[in-house]
Amino acid sequence: MSEAATRPRIVFAPFGRHTAYLLAGYLRHVLIVTSVLLAIALTIDLWPQFQDVAAKGSGDFGAVWSVVRFSALRTPGLIAPLLPFATFIGVLWTEVAHTQAGERMLVWNSGRSPLQCLSPVLLAGLILGGADFVMDGYMGPASMGIQMVERLGRDGARLDRAKLSDPAWMTAGGGILRAQIQYGPPPVLRNVMFFARDAGGRLTEVDVAPMAVWEEGTDRWTMQNGQYWKAGSKEGVSRTVFAGRATHQSMTPFAEKSVTLAIDPLWFTWHNLQPQYIPVPVLAKLAASERVPDAHGQYETRLHVVLSEAVLPGLMALLASALSMLFMAYRTPAPALVGIMFCGYIAHFGTKACLIMGQNGYMDPVIAGWLVPACLLVVIATVFALIEAQRKGKIAPSAG
Repeated sequence: MSEAATRPRIVFAPFGRHTAYLLAGYLRHVLIVTSVLLAIALTIDLWPQFQDVAAKGSGDFGAVWSVVRFSALRTPGLIAPLLPFATFIGVLWTEVAHTQAGERMLVWNSGRSPLQCLSPVLLAGLILGGADFVMDGYMGPASMGIQMVERLGRDGARLDRAKLSDPAWMTAGGGILRAQIQYGPPPVLRNVMFFARDAGGRLTEVDVAPMAVWEEGTDRWTMQNGQYWKAGSKEGVSRTVFAGRATHQSMTPFAEKSVTLAIDPLWFTWHNLQPQYIPVPVLAKLAASERVPDAHGQYETRLHVVLSEAVLPGLMALLASALSMLFMAYRTPAPALVGIMFCGYIAHFGTKACLIMGQNGYMDPVIAGWLVPACLLVVIATVFALIEAQRKGKIAPSAG
């Protein structure tokens, strides 16, 4: 019988004991790192508003419960941006322990290739990526919605949707609109002034009303109990207010008047709310709408960033594992460890930088959301190519 026939065959076993053992280690260490980061973030977030939050409860037990509940509500929004980096550190921690215990050498001497060792890190990335996407896209906005309804904490009070917005100016339907927004849904406009212009930009009409109601399913709004001025009109004089100054103009009263505002009513409902507090389904609608006066790039950038978070923890986990296999296959030298951690931090910093640049119009939203994941894929593929070249003797092994 030939030697090849008697040699044990090494096959890909995605749900074997080795996978379960390493997966448990990855998740355990990621949980520890996440808990530490959350404790720091919660302390920074809670400390300036601790007294206000505690005052929401009655008695000692009520104050403690209010603080605990507020901390739970803040947790999804604080964890989600940190989870990809926590995943990187947790996986790196596990890989260091794996190398120092001699387990990696034992596994590789059994004939298993590095690519056959990827099942646990892929499963960890799948689990953590799904968790990150749900927390950032759904749980975070939902918890902020509770804070706003209850006016809980600084952000809850600042973003209270039950009160009118400050007067806002915006372009709408070939004119300029000034109004305060009653968010709804459905939204209602208060203290409305609409300045209609012709194709040359000249003022043709001014409509003023205490309230405007959206005509559902259309771009039209019904202004109620107001008055209007039209260029060339000689009708009765009525005193009104333009931009905070009382003036005498020829104004004609009306009971109802319909005007077209080419603004998505959904935008009024979510106006003055940062994109990270908007659920993914609403964010997708706002990003796709062509009738958003401003912040369109912010919505689109945020949407792509949230979508990329479904794969980002997995890519960070793969990066940590690949770099560990390349530079710390048999030993864990301090320079290699520091260098790998620096690579993870650069990737984490890159995601935040791209988000800021995309939301401020310095980068295309699609590029802002997917540049870092694309770069990580290239780096990971390159590292695994180097590992395979080392195993086949084509290049010298690294110092690790």
